[in-house]
Order: sequence, then structure tokens, then C-alpha cells
Amino acid sequence: MTSRNGVSFRRLLMGACAGLALAPQVAWAAAADADESKVEEVIVTAQKREERLQDVPIAITAISGQTVKKAGLSSFYDLGQYVPSFTADMYGDARAARMTLRGVASVQDNPGKQSSVGVFIDGVFMARTGMGASDLLDIERMEILRGPQGTLFGMNTAAGLVNIVTKRPDLNAFHGYGEAVYGNYDRKELRASVTGPIIDGKMGFSLSGYSIHRDGLLYNSTLKKDVDSQAKWNVRGKLAYVGDNFDVTLTGDVQREDSDCCAYVILSALPTVSIAGINVFNQIPPGAPYSRVTANSAVNQNQHHGGGLSLVANYNLNDFTFTSVTAWRKWRFHGLNDTDSFPIVAADNALIVQNHDQVSQEFRIASPAGRKLEFVGGLFYFERLSWDYERRIPQGPTATQAQPGTDGATVIIGDLNDVSYAVFGNVTYHFTDALTGSAGMRYTREVQDADFTQTSKGSAFVNLGRRFGQLEEGQVTWSANLNYHVTPDIMVYGSAARGFKPSGFDLTRLRNFNNFTFKPETNDNIELGFKSTLLDRRLILNVAAYHTTYNNFQTSALDGLFLVTTNAKKFVTQGIEIESTAYPMDGLVLQVAAGFTDARYRDFKNAACLPGIAGACNLTGRRLQLSPRYTVNASLEYRHAMGESDWDGFSRLEYSFRSSVFSAQNLDVQTRQGAFSLVNARIGVESPDGLKLELWARNLFNKDWVTLFFGTPGIGGGVPGRAGSYSGFLGEPRMYGGRIAKTF
Repeated sequence: MTSRNGVSFRRLLMGACAGLALAPQVAWAAAADADESKVEEVIVTAQKREERLQDVPIAITAISGQTVKKAGLSSFYDLGQYVPSFTADMYGDARAARMTLRGVASVQDNPGKQSSVGVFIDGVFMARTGMGASDLLDIERMEILRGPQGTLFGMNTAAGLVNIVTKRPDLNAFHGYGEAVYGNYDRKELRASVTGPIIDGKMGFSLSGYSIHRDGLLYNSTLKKDVDSQAKWNVRGKLAYVGDNFDVTLTGDVQREDSDCCAYVILSALPTVSIAGINVFNQIPPGAPYSRVTANSAVNQNQHHGGGLSLVANYNLNDFTFTSVTAWRKWRFHGLNDTDSFPIVAADNALIVQNHDQVSQEFRIASPAGRKLEFVGGLFYFERLSWDYERRIPQGPTATQAQPGTDGATVIIGDLNDVSYAVFGNVTYHFTDALTGSAGMRYTREVQDADFTQTSKGSAFVNLGRRFGQLEEGQVTWSANLNYHVTPDIMVYGSAARGFKPSGFDLTRLRNFNNFTFKPETNDNIELGFKSTLLDRRLILNVAAYHTTYNNFQTSALDGLFLVTTNAKKFVTQGIEIESTAYPMDGLVLQVAAGFTDARYRDFKNAACLPGIAGACNLTGRRLQLSPRYTVNASLEYRHAMGESDWDGFSRLEYSFRSSVFSAQNLDVQTRQGAFSLVNARIGVESPDGLKLELWARNLFNKDWVTLFFGTPGIGGGVPGRAGSYSGFLGEPRMYGGRIAKTF
């Protein structure tokens, strides 16, 4: 099998089996074995118990905090370079954080739609992806679980989840770290963490934070200034107390970003397209689209802040563990977008304000580990209040003129109250020392109330007025798994599961109220795999194959000028994932993660057509947008003593590959991003007392790529099948710099 970009799947599999790459399946946990040439044990809690990663019979990738530091992972979006069949990008502002897992793209620009890929931080579900997509801070480990989840986690997720666990306070000793980074575009980063006991052995604290500033990545030729700058900070504090048979951890955090992000650039235009007497084609700067010049008539704004509190309590009684997770979070967003990307006022600017508040409560009980019969059960309650305000500002006034209550062409307000409660449980039975089976079930009840208003004064938007709506539904989901240890180091497994994503409201922009609601989505997943530790623990090789059928898949369709959420009757994604890690010699680590994904609509007759073609189109049999068929991630790391000194030297080279994708659901060829590769590198030295000096580079060869293409709405070029103008968001250019860090 060969893809359009010429990548042979057979060669991909051969490369994976050879172990030439990066799979953070071995997460550099603290080693019990001093032999550095052997794979270290990794402990995860994906099934709400501490287990060896190689004993967990599901497709899961684990990345430890040590790997985060070694690889220089600074952002949530860096995860896409380390996990098979997974990508993470941000196009536009923080509302548009996008994750794609096994072909399913999860974008939450519509606040009335739940994410297919959930994000959990310290056991707390983040209802908006942007809430959890901050820079990484004091990480213990990250677990990426692929496939539907719900019988073990408080909130159910249809396609998978990212579980981020931060470090707990140390109750016995003071220690910490600090680091400073300087790079091109005047990038300045400061990170620090400290932890220690308040009452020795009983009570401790931790405090961590970062501050990041960077100049703009684009030049605005209209305003004569750099744009797309970044300024953000985050602080997290923890208090932990351990009693005779219980422990509690209180966590509080606050974060803020104030950036002039994110401007898109004109990628192409037909020579005949003119707006207000100005030819759009002539506005394309020399060297476009990768000259990193934008012509927007206004500076986009991306301001958001948030934070929350959580209390996690564990109580042990007769070896049973009772757990309570109580949490409250808020998130506020304020943005101003130039919607036309032209130096003239061709379309309204958009002022966007979003407020999000959520509370959650989870109670869970786990039986003692190591018995023939084990179980985990729980109750979950979740409520969120979302308010979305969008004002289309005529004639491009400044942001200071665009305050609620002033006159404007269009006002869109969406108000949502969403309540979810569930009961879930999972039972595991050890038939023999080698054969284990498990089964789980969940019942979820969702109640949603929405209040939507769209008023318009002479613009392209329809004056719809106000509409109320309520949705209420219940759903049973389940999972089953059977695994067998052929040897203590080789396990084979098979699993089946049903996932669920509730119905919702389209609270963005509508042409009429026919698309005000969309149906719930279900999926059935079948997975086969094996996990192996070979060659005297010098090699890990894990393989998973899956087939997932979605019914009433929630996607987008074109309704006039607007993309609205609708349902595709059937969608299927299937593929293979390979992860391996090899330790061929002391100090040398080779890792690999590779994925093949075939994601296609099997029944979708009411899809969006190409620009200029009226009516609905049939996309049955066509690929899903934003879904690469192939992903390959690879790394080579070498650590060695530096002659007679006590210092160690280290170097790390990383490679990631994505095959081609289409941004548009209709697979418009003008929105195709071809296959591309990125290379990262770092080199440095480290002293015995924890002083580290290094040089680093991301996107070393300065590869140009686009995170999202789109045809400019309402601008036709007289050519059926394409828009008159296309714009898009550019990926990050080559970034490089130095880092100094010290542990104490």
C-alpha cells in the first residue's frame, strides 16, 4: 500500500519494528535498575490503579516529566510530535485548540458541542480544550489513551483522552528547580518550582510557575508592525496532608495570556477578484504564502485568563480506597478578529467574548489490588455555564469602540447550561495468573438548556431573533477486555467498547433555526494488540490495530455562508499503531511511534459542496478532513561522560512526519496541506549537582506549513469549485535558543 505522497506503509512498519524512533511509551520513570542499557519500568494510573505500563491492555502512550524536560516540551501542542495517530495544533486563538486522534478532529469553536478528545488535569475534566491547552508546568507524567473512555473516568470521552498528572508536594525534603530560556524572536521564558514539608512527613506544599514572552512571528504590511506576539504566565500551588489512613491534596492555579494573535495570511487569490474596487490578487505580498506577511487592517487580539480549585481526598478502609475529586474552574476569553485578511475593510471585524464556569464532583471506590476479583465504581456530577458573545463590528472600528451595548451590524449571543451525571463501574477478574478479563458499564444523563439570539442590521447575517431550547437524554456505554500473558514479558489483548457524545446546540452563526440542534453520537470500537518487552529488557515493541464505527458522527456542513454542526449518518476509522523503544548500548536510546489511519465517511449525503456549487453534496466514501493517513515520530538520544570531568554531555535529535490533509470537509484541493516533516535538535552538558546548559532548535530546517486553510467566505471568483480567495494560519517557523537550568 502506498499513499499519494509516496510513503509505503510496509516500509513504515519495517521502520517501526526496527525501533528507529520516538515512542514515549518508556517515560523515563525513576529506575529501580541501575543498568542504563535496559528499559525502565513505567507506572501509570490509566485504570485508576498503579500498574506497569506494559501490563495495561489498552492503547496508551505515557510521557513522564523527565521526558518533558529532556525533550524540551514546552507546550500542550508539542504532544503531536510524540504520539502515534495523534496531532495537536492551534489555529487562530485559544478557542480553536484542535486535537486529532485516530482520524477524529476535535475542535471546540462551537461552545455548544463537546470535545471528542477529553483533557483531564489531576483528575479534573476541562470542558473547553483551550482551558487545558496551556504550557506544561511541573509535570509528573502525561497519559494519552486512545479509544472511547467512560467506565473508569468521571467524564466520558468518545475518541480518547489526554490525562495530565502534575507533581505532588514532597512531605520530607525541600527541593526545586529553575530555568531560563532565551531564543530568537526575543523569546524569554522563566520557569521555577519549589516543594517541601510544612509538617515533616505529614504536610507539604509546592509552588510552580512560568512566564513566557515572544515577539511577533508575522509582519503586518498595512499597519507596519510585527504581529502574532505572545505574553502569558501561569502559577500553581498545592497543599498536601497525609494522615494514618487518608490523604488530601488541595490545588489552586491561575493563568493568563495577552497576545496579538492570531493573524492569518492570504494564501492565494484569483486575478479577477476585487473588493471595494481593490484587486485582492494584487494584495498578496511577494513570496506568499510563506513570506510571513499579513495585510490585515486590524490587529487580532487573543486575551484569556482562567483558573480553579480542586480538592482530592483518598480514604483507605480495610484496603478499599474511597476517592473524592471536587473541582471548580472558570475561563474567560476576549478576542478581536479581522475577518477578511485584507488591508481594506471588506468585512466586519468580530469582537468575541466567552465566559465559562464549571463545577464537578466525582466519588469513586476501588477494591484492594492483587485479588482475584477487583473493581472500580463511581458517581459523577458535572455542570457548566457557558456564555458566548459575538459582535460583528461594521466599518472596522477599533476594539475600544466595540463594547457591548453600542450599535453594530450583528450580535450573536449563546447561553448554555449543561448538566451531566453518571454512574460507572469496571470489574476485573483474574482467571489464571496469565489470563485476565474485565468489563465495565456506564449510564450517563445529560440535560442542556440553551438561549440563543442573533440580531442583524443589513449584513450577510440573518436577523433570526431569539430561540430557547432544551435537550435531555440518557445513554448506556460499556467496555470489555480480555488479555493473556504468553510470557511474563509478552501480553496479547482484545477489547471492545461503546463511546458516546451527547447532542448539542449550534451557538455560533445560523442562517435559520433548522440547524439549531444536532443529534447525539455513538461509536463502537474493536481493538486487538500486543505489548512486549524483549531482548533482556532492551527493547519494547507494542502494536495495536483498531476499527471504530461512528453513528450520527457530529461534523460540519455548509448552510449558505456558514458552517453549522450537523450529523453524518456513518463514519468509520481504522488503523494500526506501533510504538517501540530500544536501548542498544549504555546511554543510547532509540524510540519510534508510527500510525496508519484510514478515516472515511460511509454515509454522508448532506455535506458541504465545493465553493460555487449550490446544494448539498455526497461525501460518502471520502476521507475525513484534518486526518493524516500516516504519522511517524522518531528520536535518537545519547548521554555520555565528558572525559575525566564529572559532567555529562547529551544530545537529542527528533523527527516527526505527517502525511497530507485537507482542511475543508469538501476536500477542496486549495485547502490541501502536503506531507511534511519537522526536525528538532538539542545539545548540552549537565553537572553532577544539576546545572544544565543547552542549545536547542525546533523546526530546525525552517519547514513552511499551514495549520488550517479556508476559503474566504462570500468572495467568489467566478470559477465553480473554488473560492475567489484562500487564507490560512501558518505553522511556527524555525525557533532556536539557549537554556540554563538548575535543580536544588
